[in-house]
Amino acid sequence: MKKYISTIAAGLALVALASCSKDTEGLTGITYYPVLELDGPIYDSAIAGTPFVDPGYSASLNGEDYTANVVVSSKMDMNNPKPGYYTVTYSATNSDGFSATAVRYVLVSAPDDPVSGYYTTNTGSFRDYSGIIYYGGYSEVVYKNDNDTYHISDLLAGWYEYRAGYGSAYALGGDISVDADGNITLLSSYLSGWGDSANSLEDGKFDEASGTIKYVVSYTDYPFLFNVTLDKN
Repeated sequence: MKKYISTIAAGLALVALASCSKDTEGLTGITYYPVLELDGPIYDSAIAGTPFVDPGYSASLNGEDYTANVVVSSKMDMNNPKPGYYTVTYSATNSDGFSATAVRYVLVSAPDDPVSGYYTTNTGSFRDYSGIIYYGGYSEVVYKNDNDTYHISDLLAGWYEYRAGYGSAYALGGDISVDADGNITLLSSYLSGWGDSANSLEDGKFDEASGTIKYVVSYTDYPFLFNVTLDKN
């Protein structure tokens, strides 16, 4: 009986070794992942119509320079960037097919566009529902769309995405128009995490002199009122 069990165990070991050999065929005994490093800011800015100058990057593999193997990709036209918000992806792959990536974010705006930019939620912002709760310090992005409207990354200024820690699916992204007097009108909005949108936006104003955006947005059926002030960085 013991001999029979030993024979089965040996057979299983051979099957396992054969399987492992097949699965790892063509791979080296040790694989080293590329390591990527970006120079300059992760959140960068550029001027529309002016070639984007990459701040630089480097890669290494097992302590050796691997920069020549980095592939850079983006939907942004590097030589003639159009207004918008883009990602620039840097990737490198080793001989075993394992990759590493790094991402830079680039906000492109026209020279005469005072609205587009990186903003921070002013700590005087608050949610008003059964009492006032102040919050702030969160990063937001405002950029121009193709049709001369603007996109705000989160009309709730980080309340759910950052303060509650729910992540980017709970940012209430929105498109707005800004007239010559700085008046803001809400055109559309959507929060993918719950599949809903804002009820309304009131008292919207962009002040070019101070670089601030202010508005009151109503959200959900309760409703929650968010009094938001965004300060341009």
